[in-house]
Amino acid sequence: MDFGIFSNRINGSVDYYVKKTKDLLSYVDIAPGANFDITQLRNIGSLENKGVEISVNTVPIKEKEYSWDFNFNVTYNTSKITSLYGQEDNPNFKGIEVGRIQGGTGNNIGVHAVGQTPFTFLPLKQVYDQSGKPIEGLYEDINRDGVISDADRYYFNHASPSFLFGLSTGFNYKKLSFGITGHGMAGNYLYNNYNANSAVLRNIENPVLYLGNAGVNYLQTHFTNNRYQSDYYIENASFFKIDNINLGYDFGKIVNNDRVRLRLNASVQNIATFTKYSGNDPENAGSDGIENNIYPRPRIYSLGLNFDF
Repeated sequence: MDFGIFSNRINGSVDYYVKKTKDLLSYVDIAPGANFDITQLRNIGSLENKGVEISVNTVPIKEKEYSWDFNFNVTYNTSKITSLYGQEDNPNFKGIEVGRIQGGTGNNIGVHAVGQTPFTFLPLKQVYDQSGKPIEGLYEDINRDGVISDADRYYFNHASPSFLFGLSTGFNYKKLSFGITGHGMAGNYLYNNYNANSAVLRNIENPVLYLGNAGVNYLQTHFTNNRYQSDYYIENASFFKIDNINLGYDFGKIVNNDRVRLRLNASVQNIATFTKYSGNDPENAGSDGIENNIYPRPRIYSLGLNFDF
């Protein structure tokens, strides 16, 4: 649905969609000796996406010498795996493990499972003490069999955002212009693989008798060894970013000739990120929701003169 009111000073669109996809690819385990690898890429799954997209463009002020525009968009999306490897009716099948963790051997923290969002996390449920500090190596016995094993891993959030949104606004006054843009996500979670892999005592007290470096998260956990499967490292990665601020001034004609005009532009990119995520950038991870990057994105300043002939 498209709309426009007040002489199109407010206009936009609303879209509702349902998308079904089949024969999706995923790596699956195969019998040893059946191939050159222990996994194989196969067409095994079906997926359903549903969502609503809303975009609105407005011009709150429009005068001869000055104007202001404000635009925003919001998307709500859900994704669900509807079939997988012919295991839809198997209650004991938790899914196909995905999301390889850096550190250890053969560790995965995610899963593709029927009825779940792709790249849903599959961790162990961390137990905390009375002060809220995680207790090393202690997890909840989900199935109450007296043993902590893979059977106690549970579905816990996912890497895909439920909401995506963006905004932009611009103001013009005579020859001066100013603009700002931003975007964000909500409902997405990330596995902080850097903390899980480095923020432990064993990284400091190296077995070959020298001191090493560790992530500062060690000061919160005081873990001696890596606890890769703990849901402690799965963090809410919702965020809002101010992407760009730009300022411009049009000097107009600079010589007695209509063909030569001058404009000054200044801009800053990657202004600020508002998030509770403890890593460097909640947008740095891949689709599997695993973040390893310890280097933040740069803030870029630019200044330019544009000549039009």
